[in-house]
Amino acid sequence: MNAPEPKRVAGPGADLDSASGRELDLSPEQFAVLNTRVLGVAYRIVGSWADAEEIASRTWMRWHTSRPDTVREPAAWLTTVATRISLDLWRTAVRRREDYIGPWLPEPVDEARLPDESVEQRETLSLALMHLMERLTPYERAVYVLRNSFDFSYPEIAEMVGRAPAACRQLGHRAQQKIGDLPARLSDGDQRSALDRLVSAVLQGRVEDAVALISADAVLLTDGGGRTRAALNPVLGAERVVRFLVGVVEKTRRSVPDDAVSLDMIDVNGAPACRFTTGGVVRVFTLQLDEQGAISTVFGLSNPEKLTGLQTA
Repeated sequence: MNAPEPKRVAGPGADLDSASGRELDLSPEQFAVLNTRVLGVAYRIVGSWADAEEIASRTWMRWHTSRPDTVREPAAWLTTVATRISLDLWRTAVRRREDYIGPWLPEPVDEARLPDESVEQRETLSLALMHLMERLTPYERAVYVLRNSFDFSYPEIAEMVGRAPAACRQLGHRAQQKIGDLPARLSDGDQRSALDRLVSAVLQGRVEDAVALISADAVLLTDGGGRTRAALNPVLGAERVVRFLVGVVEKTRRSVPDDAVSLDMIDVNGAPACRFTTGGVVRVFTLQLDEQGAISTVFGLSNPEKLTGLQTA
């Protein structure tokens, strides 16, 4: 695919031979920067780290086989190719979601694998926002990501996705309407404190203390994909959420020896998370807080196919 090349420099580029105008081989440092950009674009659009790695591989294959003779802005060209491959992949992704057992959540990713980006860009990697982006059509999602995460203009986005600028502007407007206003992101310290207190209360069976940390209309979403035991529908309400979590701990203590249980605190998608391993089954829990600091959403993932983006315990 000979993707169009936006005019604005979107990142570091390859050195150019002054006589021929053709790019020299990328240095390892340039490749690393550009590869994390490609992964960041693809992961946000498809919500799957495994798919993002496949998209990155296919993007670099086209870089070596199909790029124009002169690419003066490698980051922009690679972003275009990665975006279009991501959109093509949505055909199979939609079928997977339709056949999926229980709620479908984006794959969590270890912070060490995430691109080196600005604070504003990192915020668009949160599981909460990526879950909301599931409401969007593929083109709405691509436009939203390119506009809000990478600050491309609508004319640039139009070249990348193969639509008119006015159409892209409308797609971006519809995407923003569907997602709505996000609650202000609280500090990492506030998020970690809330998670620590919830984990402590749940492990000790202090139901009332745990309920006090959670908003009345909170929701728990667990994604096991039919591979592990998980709630097939969202769990609604503070007390039901806590009862579910306490039940998981109690069932574990009855069925799994103590030496087969481990708990550690990790960071996923730029936010604190708890990894709970029982008898070889790994469950990762992370939170979303409302503006008052109460827990509004608990995300729980245990499908092993979705945990490949995390470092092993």
